[in-house]
Order: sequence, then C-alpha cells, then structure tokens
Amino acid sequence: MLSNLTMKYLVGLFLLGMLASCKKPEEFPDVPVINFTDIYSSQNAQNHDDNLTIVLNFTDGDGDVGYKELGQNGPPYDTQGSQYYNNYLAKLFLFKNNAWDEYPTVLPLGGRLPYLTPDGKNKALKGQITCSFILAGIIADQDTFRLDVFIYDRALHQSNVVTTSAIVLNTQ
Repeated sequence: MLSNLTMKYLVGLFLLGMLASCKKPEEFPDVPVINFTDIYSSQNAQNHDDNLTIVLNFTDGDGDVGYKELGQNGPPYDTQGSQYYNNYLAKLFLFKNNAWDEYPTVLPLGGRLPYLTPDGKNKALKGQITCSFILAGIIADQDTFRLDVFIYDRALHQSNVVTTSAIVLNTQ
C-alpha cells in the first residue's frame, strides 16, 4: 500500500503532467515581426568583402511567410517587377559627412524566402532568417554601411523595418 506522502507525490506529478500537456501554443500577430540579430561579411582570397549576411529573428501568427518555388505562387509573387516578387528587402545606407544617406543600387537588394508554413492546426511561426547578398557590383569602395530590412508575408503584410548595426566593408 502507498503511503500518504507517496500518493500526494504521484497525484502532484500527474497534475503537473496534465498542466504541461495543456500548454497553449504560442500566439503571435498575423503581421510578421522581425528583430535584428547580426550582420557580418565574408572575404574572398584578396581579403575583400564579397558577401554580406544579415541574421533576423521573426514571428508570424498565421504562418504565411515565404514563397513556394518560382511559378507556383501566382501574381503578384511570381511577377518580376512586382514589389512583392522578393519578400525579403533591404535598403543600403552609407555613412558620409556624419549622416546616413541611402546608397543607390542598380537592382533592389532582396531575396525570396522559402515557403515556411508548418503543417497542422497551429500555423504560428517563430524562427531565424539568414540572408546573404553578393556585394560585387553593388559597393565600390571601403566605407561604413548599414541596412534597413523588412519582409512581406503572403497576405502582403509588411513587417516592421529593422536597422542593422554599422559595418565597415572593403570591396577593393
């Protein structure tokens, strides 16, 4: 026969297990939210920065972040020239004369995040995005830069804009 103390211990463990199994899934706003985590560059054999990587943390309540393979999403996601063609976008800024000025680029800095919607009932997403940009043809000299970054989800919600920390890049 079990003692009263053992019985209370087992009932306590059972109740604790029940509470843990009833934990509500995390909930986030349907509009994606991003937070800046890191920025770094990588160098080529000549010690010139040739690649810029940005790391963001994100949440999205309805899980509609990312696109399927090109051609499987329809307009406006697969229409080149659409503002939603890339769902990860960045603006480059140069620190010059004690001020941040937008640095003109021929092509917009951006990319297409892969389809991330989870299977199952709970679609909420929480994770990390790492995106790299090739600097060749974009930055022509050594200087201090930062980026403003945001993402779109498939409902065309734009996330908040985050500003990276400054980074000195040497492309020559």
